[in-house]
Amino acid sequence: MDIPEKKPDIRALILVVEDEALVRMMLVDVLDDAGFKVVEAAHADEALHILAAAPDVQVVVTDVEMPRGSINGFELARRVREDRRDIGVLIASGRVAPAPGELPEGAYFAEKPVHPERLLELVRALLVGG
Repeated sequence: MDIPEKKPDIRALILVVEDEALVRMMLVDVLDDAGFKVVEAAHADEALHILAAAPDVQVVVTDVEMPRGSINGFELARRVREDRRDIGVLIASGRVAPAPGELPEGAYFAEKPVHPERLLELVRALLVGG
């Protein structure tokens, strides 16, 4: 009896960092429906722990204002880009736009609400190197 060969799972792993549960669920659903693997964090400190434990994360999608963590999304983006240049970063906010020089090199910014098609377009662009 031939056993079918299992194909490797090559879906990209995306980390969604968002303190608002409903917004986080929407982002996760859009990415999951598009075929990505998704992990989620409620604030930047949790995201840093996940990144330390999950070396296969390829893109971080983060909010800016997250009161429960010790740092905001801009600082998280800077740390990710300093430590792991291979990870793409998408920062989204409906209230805070990046000041000149505040966006790390290679990171994208999107104004909230982010339309699902725009989210997927930006994530896919980050996966191919921006």
